[in-house]
Amino acid sequence: MPILIRFACFLCVYAILTPTVTCNDNLTSKSWPGEAWRADDKENPFVIIVESTSYKSKFLKSELEREGFKATAMSHVLNRPGDTNMEGAEVNPFRNFNTFINSFVFPESFAFYLLWRLGEDWAHMAMCYLRNLLSGVVIYYATAGAFHVFVYVIDSESLFRTGKRRRPTRETIKDQIWLAQRSMFLYVALPVFSDWLIEGGYTYCYYSMEEIGGFGWWLVFTLIYFATVEVGIYWMHRTLHTNKWLYRNVHSRHHMYKTPETLTPWASIAFNPVDGILQASPYVICLLFIPCHYLTHLLMVFSTAIWATFIHDTMDTELGWVMGARYHTVHHTHYMYNFGQVFSFADWWWGTLREPDGKTTDKQRGGVGGKVVKGE
Repeated sequence: MPILIRFACFLCVYAILTPTVTCNDNLTSKSWPGEAWRADDKENPFVIIVESTSYKSKFLKSELEREGFKATAMSHVLNRPGDTNMEGAEVNPFRNFNTFINSFVFPESFAFYLLWRLGEDWAHMAMCYLRNLLSGVVIYYATAGAFHVFVYVIDSESLFRTGKRRRPTRETIKDQIWLAQRSMFLYVALPVFSDWLIEGGYTYCYYSMEEIGGFGWWLVFTLIYFATVEVGIYWMHRTLHTNKWLYRNVHSRHHMYKTPETLTPWASIAFNPVDGILQASPYVICLLFIPCHYLTHLLMVFSTAIWATFIHDTMDTELGWVMGARYHTVHHTHYMYNFGQVFSFADWWWGTLREPDGKTTDKQRGGVGGKVVKGE
């Protein structure tokens, strides 16, 4: 059965099992996350889920700091400081944001059902998981589909007319889509676990820049966080190659695509789901000891999906120190080079950077003869 038919069947089953939405079920008339969207209906299941938790910032230690923060907070802050639940405790802004997003995805009747069967916390996590699964499917097909149209339709004539570069076969693309779709069911559980840690106060994630002193400190911590994540992904990816058991049982499936004609945008998450979770885990682990703005963190994770699609399209775009598609093609053809995710500084420092020296053609196999650059 073609993969698109399977996907259509999945959507049909979802539509059938999800209770019908009535005009009173949606919250689209409510304001952006803050207090107002919950003010009118305290019996709404999403409101019940939000108000079952509280929040205390790690970065505002004294009551004086907290009161000053509330007084000077800007109006654009999504969850206004001082926004309290029925018991007078500050509402958890992370859960407030996630529940607000969930309210656009699921009808109240479905949320009530989960709330009745699972309780506030598990119902919330279940909806976050289902939301991530649906959004993951949409993002995967949208981004890979867009790159597919550009590479194999719009730019097809210039790329393949010389015969030096062959198109990927239909079977290769179908295999990648099927593998990606299967892995997604487990892969999307990682951001759910991340949100559980964040909402529970186990990380140094913060919701408003004002909590850490404004834009300057946001920029400093964001650079530290992203650089540390990059190093963490480098070593995780390198370990998946150097550890024989991990490579054989976890990572090797993704490296079945080892020539330019077998690399396509659809290969971005065509891997063992444990492989994807391990490589993405530094985004979660680093939150345990490095402050990071919550929406910045979400943007990074979202951008990773698009970036993974880009670096598997085997295009010859020059991006300097950025670990673009040419570098990642070399990784697939030579295995022990170019382990970085976005930037090449970790590979340069630890001596695994291999610079491609030509076009990504069948003859050159993604840069055979490219020099290995070692840090000093």
